[in-house]
Amino acid sequence: MRASWAVLDADDFYYSARQAKVSSEYAFWRICQVGTEPASEEDWTTVTAMLHRSTGMSHGTITRHLDALHTLDRLPRLKALVESTWLLDMTHLGYIDRTIIKAPAELREDAFLWAALDDDLIECFTPSRARQLLPGKRAIVDTVSNTIRSVEAAAAPDQKPEGGETSAGPTPCEDPASLMRTLPPPEDPFSPVLDVQDLAGGEIRFELIVDQATGIRISDAVSGVASGGKISQAKAMVSLLLGNVTATVTTLLYQASDIEHAPALHPTHGILTDRAAEVLAGMVTRTIDMAGAAEAVTHAYVPTFGIRCSIIGRDWVCRWPGCNRRAARCDADHRVNHAEGGPTTAGNMIMLCRHHHNRKTDEQIHYVLDPHTGDVYWLFKDGTWTVSEAVGPLTPKKKRWAQTYSQRRSRQYERAAAKAAAERFEAYQSKAANAPPARTSGSDPDPPPF
Repeated sequence: MRASWAVLDADDFYYSARQAKVSSEYAFWRICQVGTEPASEEDWTTVTAMLHRSTGMSHGTITRHLDALHTLDRLPRLKALVESTWLLDMTHLGYIDRTIIKAPAELREDAFLWAALDDDLIECFTPSRARQLLPGKRAIVDTVSNTIRSVEAAAAPDQKPEGGETSAGPTPCEDPASLMRTLPPPEDPFSPVLDVQDLAGGEIRFELIVDQATGIRISDAVSGVASGGKISQAKAMVSLLLGNVTATVTTLLYQASDIEHAPALHPTHGILTDRAAEVLAGMVTRTIDMAGAAEAVTHAYVPTFGIRCSIIGRDWVCRWPGCNRRAARCDADHRVNHAEGGPTTAGNMIMLCRHHHNRKTDEQIHYVLDPHTGDVYWLFKDGTWTVSEAVGPLTPKKKRWAQTYSQRRSRQYERAAAKAAAERFEAYQSKAANAPPARTSGSDPDPPPF
């Protein structure tokens, strides 16, 4: 059967209605977009006020949808796909826009970022199976975040020292990039930020901002206490802060060992910065071969730690259609029940959140798991079916993407280093050109006849 998206099945009862809804909504916002390129904040406020007058929609809704179209206009291949198939609606486009806006401002002006993002999104929205489920919010956000991380510059010019002048730059050389690679990396200037606010009603709000590595360790500690005590994340954090409980923190990192500059990923926080990956890698106490874990079998009902890690790394999210809960916070479900002889192994298990695990146990829906690809075929009571493709870093598609990531990082290291060296060399040349001419020793500064 030909690879296709389930939402584009022309024989589906809801197909025509969905096509009409998506296309008309898109056309509506394109009409609203005409003439909405204001030169100032006041102009934009006026524009949204007029659109609110005519549509009744809020400032936030108007801004969100027009921003999404502005982002789409910078992605020509994705735009062509949207307008030719109506695969994605404004909600999907909003996921993309609200994630790419988190990229550094300078990076958002880099054409290489947009070209890479266009390529990655096209791959994300190209089906590989018949009647495939459309990627959910989590998969879309992860795709954009991963693209940002893969093209971020790894080097930058030295900053001007406190109270000093800009560095004169390096000595001219044939390969400025090689010179930059010999310089030490800048120190991490980040310090935690804590904000405490008194609220009405005798409540107090705490807001803590930390670096990614620290945040992941805190998050994993809170999640562990919450899961073990079957309490909320908030209650778990309070218990930890007040010393009412102790926690052994287990942090999972996934990284290919055979690819240079391979990305490091965390099951709930996604791709890591280079600094966070370096810090957390220095704390590793155990390394598990995922290839071996994928084939491992235990007679117990509960999977071993290695088997569970393998399933999480393959699935990444709850496999129930449309659910985006992270796999690390889900249950491992047996496709063939353990009581009926089903083995406890990755090839017979998928990750399901507690709610959907119960629905499956109640036989509200059935599925078939392909143990080789990780594809899950969902079978509905009305006789229809759809397929969910695994999206974790252990899947073949993500392994190929890790190669792409490595190539981009290598290229970006060279581009960033060369750019930084060129800027410093330009400053050096400029300073040399503007330097006053040297005076000859013993010469009279005043011309004759004086």
